[in-house]
Amino acid sequence: PYVDSHTHLHYVLDKLPDKFNVTSYEILKQDHFPSNFESCINVLCDPLSFNSNEIFPDTHLDWKKMVDVPFMYLAVGVHPHNAKDYNDYIENNMIQILKHPKCIALGEIGLDYHYNISPRDTQKDVLVKQIEKAIELEKPLVIHTREAEEDTWDILTGFVPKEWKIHVHCFTDSPQFAKKLLNYFPNLYIGITGVVTFGSAKNTQNVIRDIVPLNRFLLETDAPYMIPAKLNRNKRSDSKVTVCHSGMIPLIAERIAQLKGMELDEIMNHARENTRNMYGI
Repeated sequence: PYVDSHTHLHYVLDKLPDKFNVTSYEILKQDHFPSNFESCINVLCDPLSFNSNEIFPDTHLDWKKMVDVPFMYLAVGVHPHNAKDYNDYIENNMIQILKHPKCIALGEIGLDYHYNISPRDTQKDVLVKQIEKAIELEKPLVIHTREAEEDTWDILTGFVPKEWKIHVHCFTDSPQFAKKLLNYFPNLYIGITGVVTFGSAKNTQNVIRDIVPLNRFLLETDAPYMIPAKLNRNKRSDSKVTVCHSGMIPLIAERIAQLKGMELDEIMNHARENTRNMYGI
């Protein structure tokens, strides 16, 4: 069995073409996920989704409906793109979700200097605020870091206790940075997405092949983004899969198995155990 350790299935339902007629998480699972799919961590990182129970009551966007989905856990946090909107109201909504027993982590939070949608200083302030909340509420952290290695390093080492559980999601930074993080934080895990299947993703491939030990990686789709590379090869345009979803984890694991010269089952088993250690599920 496997867990998709980082996904946005509420966006998957929004983006799936109508022809699939997927109207609920249960139908998505039944129609598109293999039988060894066990559960997923659905990540809410847009502040709009934090009071979705008021804006979209009883729809797939309502977080109070998500916690009733048997195979779904939640993580919640303000993404660096949205850091400029952070305020007390948003923070209080976030805390309300974090207090639910099915919400098992705070994130994804971090720094994104690729797009700079929020000013860098704002991103840093909001990251520190949320780290402090996670520590107060005793929640593991999900970190988004892109082209911000130095500042991410300074903030994590400055504000996060060394033993804290940290999932650095969708890792695309340098192998040196991965090594530094893994050495400093003994309970930090590197999240690997469908990016590892891209021909251009040499960094991510080197990181998983050479740097990350078998007990320190997590499998994640980051759906609906990061669709694995092989999927659409030789397909007519009308049958191309345009949306990633949690059913695609085995394709990511398969690429990791190739890179490490191992069997697919071994990779899946390690990932399952690592998810248990990181998230307690």
